[in-house]
Amino acid sequence: MAKKTFENLEKEKKEKIYESLKEFFEEEDLKNINVSGIVKKLNIARGSFYQYFEDLEDSYFTVLKKETGEIHHKFFNLYKENKEDMEKTLKSYRDFLATELYDKNLKNLYRPKFFVFENSFMTHGKNFLREHLSDDFYHKMTYIMAVFHELIKESIRSDYDKEKFMEVCNLYINYLLGGINNESI
Repeated sequence: MAKKTFENLEKEKKEKIYESLKEFFEEEDLKNINVSGIVKKLNIARGSFYQYFEDLEDSYFTVLKKETGEIHHKFFNLYKENKEDMEKTLKSYRDFLATELYDKNLKNLYRPKFFVFENSFMTHGKNFLREHLSDDFYHKMTYIMAVFHELIKESIRSDYDKEKFMEVCNLYINYLLGGINNESI
């Protein structure tokens, strides 16, 4: 997360930088997401950027965490809240994702997470699960995580609206719960 230098900035300057970063990650073409683009957008020196953040990923995840929290941690928490009922958890997670992506209008902010910073994001999620789950359950959760990860990527790439997202998500949930070859689905 952001360095202490950023955290210690006066509130107005910190908010201005934060809002500009958020706007940059939401609007910038994915192939142009880089430190050069950020320093230009923020109108700051490259050295100042590195005083505030470790690197490009650090700046992005600072914004994402403030706006959304961790979506895979949410699955794990929902699983516990739903007393380990997988069907309830999957449906609760579907509703959470629909709210995050569509009602809160965060789909554009998620684009870099799934198309630019994918490896570090997946590694972080897997490390969290590995620390908190048995080996068997870890593999089940990483499988589910991969399914939802691809669904989110496809929904962004194909510009799903909320209804299409819910429709496809319901198919995926049925496949997860009933098996892909279950003809009753």
